[in-house]
Amino acid sequence: MKTLVQEKDRAIQLRRKGCSYNEILKEVNVAKSSLSLWLKDLPLTEDERKVLKHRKDSNITRGRINAASELRKRRLAREQVFLEEAQKVFQQYKHDTFFHCGISLYWAEGAKRVNQWSFINSDDDMIQVMILWLERFIEIKHSDLHFRLFIHKLYAHENCEEWWKNKLNIHKDQFKKTIYKPGGRGIKKRPLYKGCIRIEVRRSKELLLKMKFWQKMLVDSYLKE
Repeated sequence: MKTLVQEKDRAIQLRRKGCSYNEILKEVNVAKSSLSLWLKDLPLTEDERKVLKHRKDSNITRGRINAASELRKRRLAREQVFLEEAQKVFQQYKHDTFFHCGISLYWAEGAKRVNQWSFINSDDDMIQVMILWLERFIEIKHSDLHFRLFIHKLYAHENCEEWWKNKLNIHKDQFKKTIYKPGGRGIKKRPLYKGCIRIEVRRSKELLLKMKFWQKMLVDSYLKE
């Protein structure tokens, strides 16, 4: 059986080689508190400090790489589940032209570089079609949608928010703060222009991913014909 002196000498040896406390404890049978007392005032040469720092930095780097790898595996696993769900829905509605219409409209006008599903346009008919599409195929209630108006500051006095609320039957709690765009020439080329309205679906990262899958499936289905 090793004496405490021998254990201490072994611990100091391992520390000088750049081993961490956890690594030393695997070979030296003492409590961590005892090890800390033995090593807290241990004088190290500059080279030994460099070795210790290098090993510490390497362990941190490996830890980050492993963590990133694990996160990527989980993300890919989730995406695989979403892909399978998207495939089932696409097969169910692959002959429904309205389903194709919504996918195509989003492909053309929907947001792609954000983490939620949103669709913006100034055409109120197109907006209403998109709302119907969400209700039918995604089973999202109209009351669960949010809306935001984007319009030039020059037209703020026209109160276009009320026009959109009445046109789309939007409750005031669903209407988010208007974004006023700078600029404008002072002359309205389109007298009936009421700004661009954006439909927003909250917590819709999964839906956005499925839209991308459906777009690819739609393209593949047409190219095969």
